[in-house]
Amino acid sequence: MAKNTLKVDVNPEIIKWARETAGWTIEECSKKLKTSQEVYKEIESGKKSPSLRQLKILAQSFKRPLSVFFLPKPPVEPSIASQFRILPKSEKEISKELRLAIRKARYYQSIANELMLDLNIDQTPKIVKVTPYDSPQEVALKERKESGISIQDQIRFKNAYEAFDKWRNFVESKNILVFQFKFSLKDARGFCLVDKLPYVIVVNSEDNILARIFTLFHEYAHLLLGISEIYIEELVPDTEIERWCNSFASEFLVPEEEIKKIPEFQLFLQTKELTQERMEILSGKLKISKKALITKLKTLNLISPEEYKEKEKQLEQIKHFRTGMIITTPERRCIQEKGRKFISTVLEGKEKGLITTKELLETLSIQLGRLEKLEKLL
Repeated sequence: MAKNTLKVDVNPEIIKWARETAGWTIEECSKKLKTSQEVYKEIESGKKSPSLRQLKILAQSFKRPLSVFFLPKPPVEPSIASQFRILPKSEKEISKELRLAIRKARYYQSIANELMLDLNIDQTPKIVKVTPYDSPQEVALKERKESGISIQDQIRFKNAYEAFDKWRNFVESKNILVFQFKFSLKDARGFCLVDKLPYVIVVNSEDNILARIFTLFHEYAHLLLGISEIYIEELVPDTEIERWCNSFASEFLVPEEEIKKIPEFQLFLQTKELTQERMEILSGKLKISKKALITKLKTLNLISPEEYKEKEKQLEQIKHFRTGMIITTPERRCIQEKGRKFISTVLEGKEKGLITTKELLETLSIQLGRLEKLEKLL
């Protein structure tokens, strides 16, 4: 019998589990295998055995290792709904790309957890937990002071990419992993995980870099509150928690007392005219998104709720300018996606003999010839 038609005896429950957790429908799978839905249903019911070729196609589609199909029973994985206390969509509506991003975050989190335990590294986040009853402005000011980054430093950042990198370093210094994964902006701007250690923040690399900065601190606020969520700005109801997180991010990035000292802001105070040009200038100077800017102005009662809604509507009509990540080399891409905190932990694990070189390269998705350059960049 030809190799590509070799029938394989596997537990059909695993095939169904892999399909459902990856967010695929029976119709999509049957098209992928170039067979009928009836035949595919027979494979999942156990009436028909899949071929090795079909299993390889499914493994590639579901982003699972081929070996998973040869397990005696489906692995136990928490449902998406059980992982997030704030979930603005039903689990069935979560896209394949976002599901994969959540799985990747969990996978890297588990690797970091094991290595940090073996390396005797404390995983406890270096943050002070707060409640929604605490003032988000006061909490933000304390956190901003702890960052050691002044408003002058913020203005002096060369560009938004340097700003994101500096803010990310601050968050990672708190024993928090920050990843950048690619998924549709319609799915989410980011999400965070607080039910296991180390804590994780994931930011959507498809988003505008200025918007990513706001998302980073919106999610950081959720960590302070101890509440995991998927941040879907357009769909999240205007809840107390979301208002708190937005207020925190706004005050952290644009401290009220500091913004008043900026000449361009003083010009706005004199004229009270928030033109598109003035928004561009202030946004660019402070390395914040225009949405973050108008949110701050509304908080300070410098624009009315009506004007805020009008400006927000104008911003929504403007297509998201996708800047993506600045990628020039595989090692830079590795740092952009996985962050210095995670990479350093993996490299230390290799140095202490806890993982092999092969495991290190697979975890970091990098070739051996690039490893030295990666270490130098760190």
